Amino acid sequence: MLKKFRIFLLFLSIFSLIRAEIPEGYYPATLNGKKERELKTAFHLLLKDHTRIGYGGGMGGTWSVFRYSDAKSGGIVWDMYSNTVRYFTSGTYGATKGMNIEHSVPKSWWGDAADYNGTTPLTCFKYEASYDLHHLTPADADANEEKSNYPLGVVSTQSWTNGVTKVGTGYINGMPTNIFEPADEYKGDFARMYFYFVTCYQDYTWVSLGTKMFQRNDYPTLTDYARNLLLEWSRQDPVSQKEIDRNEGVYKFQHNRNPFIDFPDLAEYIWGTKTDEAFYLGAGITNWQTGDYFVFPNSTIGESVEKSFRIEGIQIASAVSLILDGDDKNMFSFAVSSLSADEVNAGTDVGATYMPSSAGLHKATLMLAADNIASVAVELRGVSIPQTIRRIVPVGLKKEYSLNDSEVALKLSETLPGCTWEGDGVSANVFTPEKAGKGTHTLRWKSSSGCGSVQVVVK
Repeated sequence: MLKKFRIFLLFLSIFSLIRAEIPEGYYPATLNGKKERELKTAFHLLLKDHTRIGYGGGMGGTWSVFRYSDAKSGGIVWDMYSNTVRYFTSGTYGATKGMNIEHSVPKSWWGDAADYNGTTPLTCFKYEASYDLHHLTPADADANEEKSNYPLGVVSTQSWTNGVTKVGTGYINGMPTNIFEPADEYKGDFARMYFYFVTCYQDYTWVSLGTKMFQRNDYPTLTDYARNLLLEWSRQDPVSQKEIDRNEGVYKFQHNRNPFIDFPDLAEYIWGTKTDEAFYLGAGITNWQTGDYFVFPNSTIGESVEKSFRIEGIQIASAVSLILDGDDKNMFSFAVSSLSADEVNAGTDVGATYMPSSAGLHKATLMLAADNIASVAVELRGVSIPQTIRRIVPVGLKKEYSLNDSEVALKLSETLPGCTWEGDGVSANVFTPEKAGKGTHTLRWKSSSGCGSVQVVVK
């Protein structure tokens, strides 16, 4: 049966016409192909180390950042908690009268308090989250006091409102609970702040009312109640220009970004409707790590051997060309020289042939190219052995193993000097299913006389 290798072609996805330009290289290609917990943890590792901004007023403090992240035209403070028009203090970086620095995710939820260790703005609190501008916003002081540290939700019985912020009783898992409900135009903003927060700080321990929305684990971290509520709000209130501008403003000082603003459907890949799909940045072509190559079965001079390549793409808009290059390119061929955009987006198997005209190791480069995407290349390898030598193949290996199966000595049909094996679960030319783990694994062998590979599945 022909082996299949996946080539993922990624075209730049347009999430929004108003989307800001993401700094080149900020999001690493290692995020591609991940799902659910693995994806969330990968973003956690990216976000958690950032610059701490001093809490309060003064140059380089919270209020100075707000002038970039939370400002309307004319120096008006953007307040998501009220409609009161207030202005940034002229000529200073102090707080605006009648407003607070609000932790959108209350700091009592992870047990922090003011005056932790000293008097400087950088030591007011114990935990990094207490300084994080991605969830700190300027807020009307009265609304801030009324909402207290209540969880987000839908207010059923209202006790206080200013026309923007609602406070009252709602229900969490059927139990009446004090609730804070923001205005409809900001519900998505709060949802994406919370998505960011439980990703960046997934290792925190939650206390107080925080347990209504968060749970102590790296995934999903959100409770069922919070997950359903925040996903609904995020869908109903998509990313706005305000959020994009705020993300840029915070990034300028804190040096990390809210990926749930940069990639509006990211939450769906982690918690929502796309959890069974792999996430891709959509920034060109990605597939192979450095050093990867595809090996054809061994052949003899004039004998052809075949392999099948699966070519898949996302939002490819033009035909994809298959281009061979290298000194030995004439010994390799493909059934087609191009695929239509529809064929690539749907996924297509393409047959390839290796027919050596001389003995030894042969190499060529396969490049995939299309309009408006970065091309991707991979090395092809084939070995032609003298006809006096029998075809060398692995012996004693099954196609499938269970985790608890015994280790297997890796052997070939011919004894080759200096032959070594490599791959998941391989040590000293022995394959151990338990060490390899569940999944499909490629076991490669090489010697001075040739090389090859075989795939096994551990269930």
